[in-house]
Amino acid sequence: MKLPVADLLILLFFLIGVLLVSVAGYLYYDHQQLVRTGVMTKGIVIGMHRMKSREYPVAPSIRYRIQDGRELVFHSSEGRNPPAYSIGEEVTLYYDPQNPERVKLDGNYLLVYVLAGIGAVFLLLSVWTIGESVAAVWAWLAG
Repeated sequence: MKLPVADLLILLFFLIGVLLVSVAGYLYYDHQQLVRTGVMTKGIVIGMHRMKSREYPVAPSIRYRIQDGRELVFHSSEGRNPPAYSIGEEVTLYYDPQNPERVKLDGNYLLVYVLAGIGAVFLLLSVWTIGESVAAVWAWLAG
């Protein structure tokens, strides 16, 4: 029996879509957990840093104060071009009181949207024929 390459691709697309949507769901859930259980504070954007040297996009560096009075700096890993924040801007963020360096910016869901969108495209490209593709691959494996 001939290798069902097209069916394997459909199956791969489906699995990639499920994986990306699942990761997006986990990131959203993790963000919401920190919003519910963390401490809300205000921070000031003190600088912008590039994600890779000499390349855009840029992400904010934010100085914030925790409950014991210490000041910490959060370097976001989500950059945008054009930048979503400006130096001196006040932003709301949440931090974990047990680990104050674990920080999430309020309403910052860019990565969730990107992963969910790409995952949805993969799912839409595969969901219509996934049943037939799984059956074809299963038949091929059975010999």
